[in-house]
Amino acid sequence: MGITVAPPSGWDATIYRRPPGPGEQTFPIVHAATVALPVQRGDYGAGLVERLGYSDVFVALLEFGPDAADTPLFAAVPEVPQLSPASYRPRQLQRTIAGQAGVQRFFTVAGRAFCLYSVIGSIANSVKASTQANQCITSLHISSSGI
Repeated sequence: MGITVAPPSGWDATIYRRPPGPGEQTFPIVHAATVALPVQRGDYGAGLVERLGYSDVFVALLEFGPDAADTPLFAAVPEVPQLSPASYRPRQLQRTIAGQAGVQRFFTVAGRAFCLYSVIGSIANSVKASTQANQCITSLHISSSGI
């Protein structure tokens, strides 16, 4: 898959690819969290983010097709972004959950287009949580061959 992750001690992480539906091509997805990853969860953490406590963090990396890499949305950022405490906002969640905050960033690395999505259990803990998220994000390695 051309992606590896070595999150901090105590995190649960996996890299997988959903089975494609008819006529669909799927790409790698990375999920990492400070809580156990449930077997059933959505690409953006549905089924998991509801379980996040005050100090918990979820990080998802989703690859998009090769055609996306040169589009303005993805091409504007040429590296895996780091996240600041101010990056996290309640309105950036896929689904609003009281007290939580999220962030979504698009970028291209090694000719591959990605979305980085992260949720923290409490916006009041954004300084510590963003540091934890960045420790996980820094451990991501992406090579040019992924399909």
